[in-house]
Amino acid sequence: MTKEEYVKTLEKEEDDNAQEAEDNGYGSGYYDGLDYAVDLAEKLDEPKKVVIPQFMADWIEEAKELYGSELDPLRIVYWTGDYISDNDSHYQWLENIYNQKLLLNAITNGYEVENEIEKYVRLKGFAGTTGYLNYDVTFEEFFVDTTELDSCTKIKFTKSWLKDNWSEYEAYNNAGLLDFEEVEDE
Repeated sequence: MTKEEYVKTLEKEEDDNAQEAEDNGYGSGYYDGLDYAVDLAEKLDEPKKVVIPQFMADWIEEAKELYGSELDPLRIVYWTGDYISDNDSHYQWLENIYNQKLLLNAITNGYEVENEIEKYVRLKGFAGTTGYLNYDVTFEEFFVDTTELDSCTKIKFTKSWLKDNWSEYEAYNNAGLLDFEEVEDE
């Protein structure tokens, strides 16, 4: 069964049950489930856009300018591999096999640029105003306190900076223990 046949089967079943849902005045659980299933089935082939860093988006756009907007993915990959030298600050990023796959996925299915806005990071479970992640620049250590500390303390972070500098980031983030709060204009 193809996706189109599956969607048509679900839509027919949904249409057959639409009158019953309308007669009840509140909808039936079965009908609502069919409606939801049709919506999901229609999205089956829609690839998810990946999130990439700004420099990667810049590489893709540079390649598009060089070769024209209608280009094949292999030209972008070839240009990136040929253009990015080991002197570039992002060269190591490109050497990672996961990132190479991410580049291909971004070229093929589209992408969104990673949000690099610095935010306060609140650790869940702390009471009052002392539950914010801080980084002592001098001693290169993380600790929890307020957001009103001296200039030797980093109090705002991007997710990518935390990922690169805080070994516990993935564990805390995956456990849902981090709240990222927008920084108000100072």
